[in-house]
Amino acid sequence: MSKNKKKKKGGYKPPAISVQDTIDEIVSLSQQIFSTEEPGALWGQLHKLFLKSTVDPNVAAKIIMHKDVDELQQVLDQLQHGEEATIENKQKDEPLPELSHETKKQAMRMFRKRVKFIKLDRESKLGIGPLTTGKEATFDSVEAPHDYPSEVWKVLAAEGQLVDDGDGFYRLP
Repeated sequence: MSKNKKKKKGGYKPPAISVQDTIDEIVSLSQQIFSTEEPGALWGQLHKLFLKSTVDPNVAAKIIMHKDVDELQQVLDQLQHGEEATIENKQKDEPLPELSHETKKQAMRMFRKRVKFIKLDRESKLGIGPLTTGKEATFDSVEAPHDYPSEVWKVLAAEGQLVDDGDGFYRLP
């Protein structure tokens, strides 16, 4: 008599990829990006590799979004030396212009209107059923209105009237 043997569940599992193997793949793909004229699809592959690596997703997203080879080289150097991957902000310490009280007041009024309209727009979206209403809209920051130059928004952020979330996005404190 033979015993009823149960089949083991599972199948082939590829060997785990080490951190160093992922870094080596990132380096080789980066070299291809540096050497090609049109590296469009390579940036997507690099993004997938970044997600497998120990690189902070925010740092990876910023590099991929801007397609900045200087930032990529900076992160590669950090990875190869075993450091944590970070990007230094290249902000220049330019003096902010002096603005009149009236200009600041009008700009803040316009910003608050923008926030109000965005909130109303998001809350007015109807759901599936005819009797549903929109839900309360929550969002972190909004793009500053283009009616005023970016220096105006930077001055307001420096004064504490707005919080600068980067890349032209601001929010109320």
